[in-house]
Amino acid sequence: MTRIIIAGDSWGAHSYEGKDLKNDLIGFRWSPKKNYILYPGPGYFLSKLTKLEVITTADHGVSNTEAFDNLNKINYKNDIIVFYKTGLFREIHKAYINKKQIHATENFENDMEYYSDKFYQRCSEIEAKHFCLIGGCVQIQKEQARKYNIKMIERSITKWLCPNFTDSDFDSTTYWLEFQYASKRSYGRTCEHFKNGVVTSHNKVDFWRRNDGIFYKNHPTVASNKKIAKRIYDYLKNKSIL
Repeated sequence: MTRIIIAGDSWGAHSYEGKDLKNDLIGFRWSPKKNYILYPGPGYFLSKLTKLEVITTADHGVSNTEAFDNLNKINYKNDIIVFYKTGLFREIHKAYINKKQIHATENFENDMEYYSDKFYQRCSEIEAKHFCLIGGCVQIQKEQARKYNIKMIERSITKWLCPNFTDSDFDSTTYWLEFQYASKRSYGRTCEHFKNGVVTSHNKVDFWRRNDGIFYKNHPTVASNKKIAKRIYDYLKNKSIL
């Protein structure tokens, strides 16, 4: 029987709230010190709409490669996969903290192109009943998706929820890459594309913070994930996938 799999990063894993909702949903904290409560994510609400089994492989803090590795732990040949793309440069940061070698130059723009092409190519290799992308903490690069014939539910959830917002390819962790791009040995200055990425990602985080109720701690709230689940459901119904 066909299942639905929610893959990717933390946007597909949980809903974030700043307080106890006092309803029938069960929330929890990673630790008593955390100032947010995690509630069921889009997969839970999607299961209520579809009456199908929904498996969530999406996880917190993962890179796209790690998200694919999580997905590959199960047999998904007959399943529907909704993949929340995360920031492309988490690959570089993960390698750095784990002291591993990985492709990384001093040119932020060129490296983004490299990891973008790598990501969409890997998406094209997924063999499932249906595979589609949804833009969570970063938008989907539609030209790349079109190049590899990859379906897309929404290019940007933030844009879909807040139509006046302009999304970007940079996630909230872009500034973590300071070790790689902030001081370019070849030119003796900060990479301008990296600098723009940091500023743009900061503006996005600020937007999420100013829209409390829609987002909390840079993630969708319960109310938002209910809407997102309905959007996924409508996409699958309209495409005659369900």
